[in-house]
Amino acid sequence: MRFLCLHGLGTNPQILEAQIGLLRAQLPGTHEFVYLAGEVECDAAHGVSNIYPGPYLCYYDLPTVNQVADAHDLVLSFIEDEGPFDGVIGFSQGAALASSVMLRRAKDPYLEPLFQIAIFICASLPFDLDATPVVVQKSLNGRLKFLDAPVMNGGREISQSSAGAQSIIQEFHSLGYSGLLEDGMHVLRRFHPKMRPGINFNMGVPTVNIVGKKDGYLQQGLSLAELGGSRGTVTLEHGAGHEVPRDSLSTRKMTRVVQDAVEKVRFQC
Repeated sequence: MRFLCLHGLGTNPQILEAQIGLLRAQLPGTHEFVYLAGEVECDAAHGVSNIYPGPYLCYYDLPTVNQVADAHDLVLSFIEDEGPFDGVIGFSQGAALASSVMLRRAKDPYLEPLFQIAIFICASLPFDLDATPVVVQKSLNGRLKFLDAPVMNGGREISQSSAGAQSIIQEFHSLGYSGLLEDGMHVLRRFHPKMRPGINFNMGVPTVNIVGKKDGYLQQGLSLAELGGSRGTVTLEHGAGHEVPRDSLSTRKMTRVVQDAVEKVRFQC
C-alpha cells in the first residue's frame, strides 16, 4: 500500500518519519510512505528543537477559512500530482487535516473516498471548511468567547445564538494550531459527532485511531473516532502522551491493529 503521511504542528516530514520509524519497521516492507510538508513555518513543537533540526512547519497556524482552504488545496493537489494513495497516516494536526479533507469529501455522496484506510495518531478534531465561522470576542480581562457569526436574512443582519458556537469549540483549550486568536477574528468550527444532529455522513473507510492516555488531545481523538468509517473503526489507547510511543509493547500493539486493518481492506478489495 502507498500511504500519504501528514506531520504534526511544529515538526516536518523528516521528524514524522522518525516518529513512526519503529512502526514502519514492523510492517511489511511492501508498503510505501510518502510525506507532504506543510507550507507554514511556526515554532517547534514542545521538546522537538532539542532533538531535531528545523525548519518547523504546519499546515495552518490559525483555523481561518483561508488557511484551512489552502491546506485542503495543498493535500488535494499533492494527491493529484503524486497519487493515487491507498491510505493516509496523520499525526496530530496532520490527522486533523486528513480527516477534514475526507469528511468534506464525504458530504458529496457521488464522490469516491480519497483513501481506502486512514490511520490517525494523537489527532485533534478537524475543522469544517463549509460551516459558518464563529467570531472571537476578547473581553477586557483577556478571556475569549466564541460567538456565532452574523448571517444575512433577507438583507437584514441578525445574530444567531452563541450557545452552539461555544459548545462546538469546547475543546479550544487543546488548540491544534499555534497562532494567537485576536478579537473579531473569524475562525472555523470543528467537526464534532455530537454537534451534527440529523446529518448522517462519515469518512466512509476503515480508520485506526491511536490515542494517548496522558494526551491533552485524548478526548478529541476519541471524538474523531466517532466520525470514522462505517466500514469499521478501531481505537487503541497507549499509556503515553502526545507522541508516538516507542516502547516495544506499544509498538507491537500499534503494528497489530494497523496490519489487521490493512489486511481487512485488502480482503474486501
